[in-house]
Amino acid sequence: MRTVLLLVFTFSVVFSVPVSITVEYEGRKLKANGEWAVPEGVDPEKKGAVLWLHGLFQTHRMQEPVTVQREMWVSAGYPVLSPTLTLGVSDRKGPYDCSYPMDHEFDLNFEEIRAWVEWLKSRGVKKIVLAGHSLGGLQVIHTALRIRDPAVVGVVAVAPSKGTPRKHPFLKRAETLYKAGKGKTLFETAFFYCQKARVTARTLYTYYGVDRNVGKALERIKIPVLVVAGGEDTRVEDLPGFLEPYI
Repeated sequence: MRTVLLLVFTFSVVFSVPVSITVEYEGRKLKANGEWAVPEGVDPEKKGAVLWLHGLFQTHRMQEPVTVQREMWVSAGYPVLSPTLTLGVSDRKGPYDCSYPMDHEFDLNFEEIRAWVEWLKSRGVKKIVLAGHSLGGLQVIHTALRIRDPAVVGVVAVAPSKGTPRKHPFLKRAETLYKAGKGKTLFETAFFYCQKARVTARTLYTYYGVDRNVGKALERIKIPVLVVAGGEDTRVEDLPGFLEPYI
């Protein structure tokens, strides 16, 4: 008879602190918030870290899955940085308020993720895994592909958005305005979960009209990527089938 000894290690958090960076965007300085959690006895310079990004218009305080998954990673011994994308709003702390005008281009999200990667590197972190949920999954895949930073050693995308263009009754008009240099023209219309929102042409077009197919991105990425699909996910339906031609 063989005796098996099972050792289970759990880590308590030495510190979990709010952090912030300043992002310059079109002459404005935007304060971007986040949370930095490090397990007891773990050196992020040696262990590396996970940058864990929320989904559509949420924050790092989102309970499911952001906070819960962060706690699981920390308990397993991994430092985790959870940023909140500004969406062009300085010091954003809550989910996007549909009554607030939204005016930025989608690429601002990539630049903010890049800035948080630099924040980790400035603290000596040499190995970074970019992880994201839903739209955050799409964003970390494309950010890794764009920056090709040796410190970024892997990507985890949980139920990532497919990145194919969406339909919208004002999309063609928004594209025309954007390409004519009139991207700040304001629409009052439905925008994702907002039944009535104020959104500029450039925001509407760059979120709805640009092809960011994650499958095509996965064909080009050179680092390990783990894509997690939910069997009962009704938002990103048939993700495995969608990605199959590309992987």
